[in-house]
Amino acid sequence: MKGLLKIVGGLVALLVIVVVAGGVLLGMFFDPNEYKPEIKKLALEQGGVELNIDGDLGWSVFPWLGIEINQISVNYPGQPQLAELNQAQVSVEIPALLSGNVKMSSIVLDGLTLNLVKTKDGKTNWAISGAGQQVPGDTAEAEATTPDAAEAAGGAALALDIESIAITNGNISYDDQMTASKVLLNNFSMTSGKVVTDAFFPAELSFQAEQFQAGEKQLTVDAGVQAEFFLDLAEQKYDIKGLKSTLGLSGAPFNGKSLSVNLAADIASNLGDESTRIDNLKLTAANLNATGNVAIQGFAKPTITGQLEVDSFSLQELLAALGQPTIETTDPAVLKAISFSSELGGPANTLGLNKLKLKLDDTNFNGSFAFNLANGAIALNLQGDEINADRYLPPAKEAKQAAGSESAAKASGERYSKEPVIPRDTIKGLNLDVKLGLDKLLMSGLTLTKLQLQTDAHGGLVNVSKINADMYGGTLRNSAVIDVRKSLTRLSSKKNVKGIQIGDLLMDMAEVDRITGTFSSQSSMTARGESVHAIVNSLNGTASVSMPKGEIRGIDIAQSICQGFNNVASLGINAEQVDGSTPFANLGGNFKVTNGVVSNNDLKAALDAMVVKGRGKVNLPKANLDYRLGLTIEEDLFKQTCSVNNSLQGVEWPMDCKGSFDDDPAKLCRPDASVLEDIIKQKAKKKLESKLMEKLGGGSSDGEGDSKVEGAKKLLRGLFGE
Repeated sequence: MKGLLKIVGGLVALLVIVVVAGGVLLGMFFDPNEYKPEIKKLALEQGGVELNIDGDLGWSVFPWLGIEINQISVNYPGQPQLAELNQAQVSVEIPALLSGNVKMSSIVLDGLTLNLVKTKDGKTNWAISGAGQQVPGDTAEAEATTPDAAEAAGGAALALDIESIAITNGNISYDDQMTASKVLLNNFSMTSGKVVTDAFFPAELSFQAEQFQAGEKQLTVDAGVQAEFFLDLAEQKYDIKGLKSTLGLSGAPFNGKSLSVNLAADIASNLGDESTRIDNLKLTAANLNATGNVAIQGFAKPTITGQLEVDSFSLQELLAALGQPTIETTDPAVLKAISFSSELGGPANTLGLNKLKLKLDDTNFNGSFAFNLANGAIALNLQGDEINADRYLPPAKEAKQAAGSESAAKASGERYSKEPVIPRDTIKGLNLDVKLGLDKLLMSGLTLTKLQLQTDAHGGLVNVSKINADMYGGTLRNSAVIDVRKSLTRLSSKKNVKGIQIGDLLMDMAEVDRITGTFSSQSSMTARGESVHAIVNSLNGTASVSMPKGEIRGIDIAQSICQGFNNVASLGINAEQVDGSTPFANLGGNFKVTNGVVSNNDLKAALDAMVVKGRGKVNLPKANLDYRLGLTIEEDLFKQTCSVNNSLQGVEWPMDCKGSFDDDPAKLCRPDASVLEDIIKQKAKKKLESKLMEKLGGGSSDGEGDSKVEGAKKLLRGLFGE
């Protein structure tokens, strides 16, 4: 056995001597530059590329297997130049390689330039049809010669020992002529310290990127990265410690401003068990500061856990730093204190924000958010305490401008636009479930509590199942559906308003203290189409309103009408007896909507001793109305304060409201004069009849008086056209 070992040892020593001697002789007697033509020929025949070598080639064999290349360029035949390289140097120590380690001197790569072009017809200059493709029949051989992944993983990992890496003056351009866009990566450089396995080593890189669209520069990025790296090839563990990255952003999106983004983190990744951790994460952009920790388990369907936190910042200042216009609000003090925190967690393939806390100035929100990485589904559940929405609305001047634009639209002759207002494609793409709540909302002078909004949207069906709130002693319970699954959009809504104290509502809304009462209404509506014109013309459904008890303050309608009646009848009035209020009861009515035409035949309200009734139609498509209001005196009005002739009781006093929506509202409604004329005629007739009867002495036993009376009645009927 010892003799065999001596023989083997002698053969190995002889082999080493031969290799060393061969390397020395190769370096002394063979010049690689003499083989440039053969190298170019092989590149064209085997790789299908044209290789130009303008600089010198150099090599070494032992103890370092190395090569040096200077000034080469590559392109496919008939195509623009693909790449060029100023200099490349690399060498490997042979004895270390034979022992299973990779020990290299400094790796140098200088002046690498890549020019990638995609033409308008989709062809590229970096791939030629058929070039580099596997020849049919070679599959089995390729599979046989490719080491099995498990086998490769089970083998001993190489130990790296590289003196340093230096990549300088790198430039890459990508010109996509199909989209008229171009990206340039300039001045790419990377340097490292001694690269070894199982120990941290430093490295830095920097570059400048520019993005163009239609020849105009859109974005410039100046990037710098530095960190310490750790490689454990055997365990497939890769760590980055003390990562510091700086991005300088400028260009059209920032409107002349420059934004600096700084990122710091420690990253640990284990490819063996498919896990990655990002610790001590810090992100700074303008006045925005975010911190957190993130852990990812499983790369195919990741499970994400961790924490994220954003310190309080001013949105207005951030927008200004981004070169964007600030948001104009009624209260300039809002949008200046926004903060966020959350725990990360949830099922696999989901980015979930749990225990989410969002603060918007003085308002606090709590809830959760989930984003499905596979299908883009969103689930949001957010509950807030109190917010004054009026503070966030645009100033009044903008509201006036908006009103002016509406007037201009009407002046164009198009009352209802036929342009689509429902984004069908966007709705079809929605995949979300949202629940929003608010303890208290102040908006337009109104106070709403216990707000609830719940909606889900999937496959083109949007179901807003809750639009609820409590307000002024009553409740709002509304819902709506938008269905774009078929060719014609379908809409439906249900509204239920119950027990609203109308007096408190009007006082907060317009500071009007004239009406009190409890208001309720219900409606169920459907419509079809995507434009306002289509929706108005297809509106169908029913509605009802009711106010069982209330009062109109500041005016005594009954007394005013009584005064009007007495003036007509010349009966006189005692104006000091007006009490200044009008109680009413049982105000209500039912409405039917057919293709945009609202009809009603049973509007009714009891005012003191009077009854007001209404019936008619409001035509929304044609923008006009034809409605008739009637007032009937059911008994003597305030007998102690104002008396009217008994002949007025039971008579309906009508008022007709006719015309276009564009007419002067004060001129829309006019009393029906014919009824007033009839009453005056009847009153005058009775007075004359009474006087004639007195003069004629009434009826007599001989019948002569009766004959005179009958003749007088015929005469009166003739006078009054009866």
